[in-house]
Amino acid sequence: MKPSTLEEAESALDRKKHTMLCAKRGSKKKKKVLYNAHYSEDFDAEEMVNYERVALFFPKPSHRRPLVMVGPHSIGRHELRRRLLESNKERFAAAVPHTSRSRRDDETDGVHYHFVARHAFEADIVLHRFVEHGEYEKQYYGTSLSSIRQLVREVKTCVLNLMPQALKLLKASDLKPYVIFIAPPCIEKLKILRQKMGMCTKDDDLRFTIEEGRQIEENFGHYFDKVIVNSDINRAYAETLREMERIELEPQWVPYVWMHRS
Repeated sequence: MKPSTLEEAESALDRKKHTMLCAKRGSKKKKKVLYNAHYSEDFDAEEMVNYERVALFFPKPSHRRPLVMVGPHSIGRHELRRRLLESNKERFAAAVPHTSRSRRDDETDGVHYHFVARHAFEADIVLHRFVEHGEYEKQYYGTSLSSIRQLVREVKTCVLNLMPQALKLLKASDLKPYVIFIAPPCIEKLKILRQKMGMCTKDDDLRFTIEEGRQIEENFGHYFDKVIVNSDINRAYAETLREMERIELEPQWVPYVWMHRS
């Protein structure tokens, strides 16, 4: 069955990866992918920042910073995002993705997807208008900067689950994203977490998640605003919610250049 939303495609990818990890031993096997995210070469090379001028950003009731959650696969980001979106639909929202596939009879343009022609989608890729994009069954799917901006204009917090490579493009935008790294706990606590979530608990899989988290933090940690260790999904959700409430009330240090972007 084809995924009807970008979130379902991402969840299907996680399920498929864990099915394969549980079925086959060995940490170096190449995994098949259901949904591939792609990035422009201009944003692939990571540059560590030794010094960055910052300024104090005072929250405004008319502007909510998008929440970006990154972390290793199957660490609970999708569940955290789902809980946030369901907790308060007036406060949290998901960006409407774009796709090049045809609209189905039960779908509304601008609600389920933004339906665009393939050549228009490809032009937007060249112009770096997508935070992430991928191809599934010869059709493009992606999350655009314009969809995120639309939620900012509606005074809603856009909740995003992204690959860490997308952070460089987001930081260069006018969106002022708030990035939370959902980190894995120690292997014993990770096994308990996976058991509670009904997921694979083989040692090779657990070690793979911990190592993936370590690599993400090493390569992209300079983009993180907050690290939340997910050893318990309820506690991680409560901590994420508290953090979002805090940044709506308290000033935060942000890159100086952000204060001079419209």
